[in-house]
Amino acid sequence: MTAPTDAAALLRLAAPFAPDLPQAGAERLLRYLDAMLQLNEQINLTAVRDREQAVVLHALDGLAFARTGLSPQHALDIGTGNGFPGVAVAALHSRASVTLMDRTGKKVRSIGSCLVTAGIGNADAVQLDAAQAPALQRELRHAFDLVTARAVGKPELVAELAAPLTRPGGHLCLWLDADADAPERLGPFRRTQLLRYDLPEPAARQRVIAVWQRGKG
Repeated sequence: MTAPTDAAALLRLAAPFAPDLPQAGAERLLRYLDAMLQLNEQINLTAVRDREQAVVLHALDGLAFARTGLSPQHALDIGTGNGFPGVAVAALHSRASVTLMDRTGKKVRSIGSCLVTAGIGNADAVQLDAAQAPALQRELRHAFDLVTARAVGKPELVAELAAPLTRPGGHLCLWLDADADAPERLGPFRRTQLLRYDLPEPAARQRVIAVWQRGKG
């Protein structure tokens, strides 16, 4: 039987995606993943029950963000659900502040608990509907230089949610299936990158990260 993925093994697996992932980031990411999978037995945070598949579909898929070359200072993960990919962004960029936003209270409380267990101090979980966030908390308007989302909705919908929250010149980064549409323009955003990559077994598949930049005007 293959040994469960530890931090050293995650660093090897992540090398094609995130060669600069620090050891401490790998350790915190796996602690978070394990805490999330444990809570998943009581609250539905992910349909992925197998730990090694979760390493691929959550940790590695999130770490592919490193391929964008972006270095965010203030990042927002919309509809974060189980915390990914935002937690991976936090693991990659320890000096960035990462906000994990979801409208479901029990999910927010769960991922907040997992953040504490994992020792991830640069990410916070907040209960807010992204569509209402700019009106309810005006300090969030144009507050983020990076907005991420995975499996939240079509790019057009996510861009509409992200636009009031993204500062001019900031980026919208979406994780997509290989055959998903990624328009050149989404409202005030213009696509700048379309990155294709292959996830390994035991959950092999092709994925895409699409990046749009908000106009500075």
